[in-house]
Amino acid sequence: MKKIVLFILTLFIGVQQFAAQNRALENIVGTNHFIKSKVLNEERQIQIYLPPNYKDSKEKYPVLYVLDGQRFFLYAVSLSQSFNQFQLTPDFIVVGVKTDYPKRFQDLGDGKERFIEFLEKELTAYININFRTNDENLIFGWEYGASVVFNTMLSTPTLFDAHIMASGYPILDAIDKLNDVSTLHTNLYFSVSPDEYDVKHTAVKLDSLLAQKNIDGLQWAFLKLDIEQHRSTGYPTLYHGIRNYYKYYQEFEVDNLQKFINEGGLDYAYKYVKERANRHGFVPELSLWSKFTIIRSAMRERDFYHFETLLNSLNKQELINELADSNLDYALSHFAAFYEKNNQFIEAVQLYNLLLKKYPDSKKLLQRKTRTINTIKKIKS
Repeated sequence: MKKIVLFILTLFIGVQQFAAQNRALENIVGTNHFIKSKVLNEERQIQIYLPPNYKDSKEKYPVLYVLDGQRFFLYAVSLSQSFNQFQLTPDFIVVGVKTDYPKRFQDLGDGKERFIEFLEKELTAYININFRTNDENLIFGWEYGASVVFNTMLSTPTLFDAHIMASGYPILDAIDKLNDVSTLHTNLYFSVSPDEYDVKHTAVKLDSLLAQKNIDGLQWAFLKLDIEQHRSTGYPTLYHGIRNYYKYYQEFEVDNLQKFINEGGLDYAYKYVKERANRHGFVPELSLWSKFTIIRSAMRERDFYHFETLLNSLNKQELINELADSNLDYALSHFAAFYEKNNQFIEAVQLYNLLLKKYPDSKKLLQRKTRTINTIKKIKS
């Protein structure tokens, strides 16, 4: 009995000591702001997330406005962090607009004109006054929220630069207003899943009208979400909508040789970097990484013709020297191996020599060079 009591006491003390070594903190994302709206005649809760470096910089940021913030705010923040990590978009401020049930249907339905006025005259003004913004604004909405997004585009098209709509409803009648529009300088991205009956008909109608009318200045895309349902369309739409708007932000990269060729090859690449420079201020030149991925795509397809053609078009020797100076030795190693596989042994030896100057003690490189030289000797004999 004494042993049992002693064991329990020892276990209790151990648990207490373990617990004392650990601690818990609240995981808080962003801040809540409460705006007294004269337009809506009520106080509205707004969720705001600032980029990680906001406090330590003087930079101005784009703003993503997310309707139904109670559902999509945290997801939008997660996307912002992920996009930033992989340099797919610039950092941006996320503003979540909470629309609690059941009042949501009044705000975003019959009361959408007042809600749009709130967005235009109060919310965007509040954000621009209190935070460093760069006048680039995106807005996202799902279902009734998408209806607000669409009607905002029609009534105040310059308020937002990108309008992202998931399962837009009800907008069937509003679509007809586009018949009277000839110019619309903005971006529209909308989606639907196959089982959304009325919503699907609406999206198809919008897609058809835009395809036929060709509104000047309007950049638009329609996404069919074949594996989604009504309640899930908002998430992939927000992801792809942001990526679509910032499609020229990412450093140029080629993953598929045939697609690259179909798009126009190097002409397409140069056009991309020029557009990237115009939109986001980057240097209008192909980066070293971009050039490598172009050549890599040919190696992945085992296409020596395009490998050599593209390499020469990118100034072969200059590119090789640039790769060596930038410590992208694995790229040169891949080039050498590819030359060797395609019986271009002299080129392979030249690259092995270049690498051995940097790594004279590399047994692996020396073995590969020796193997290649022996192959050349066999061919000559």
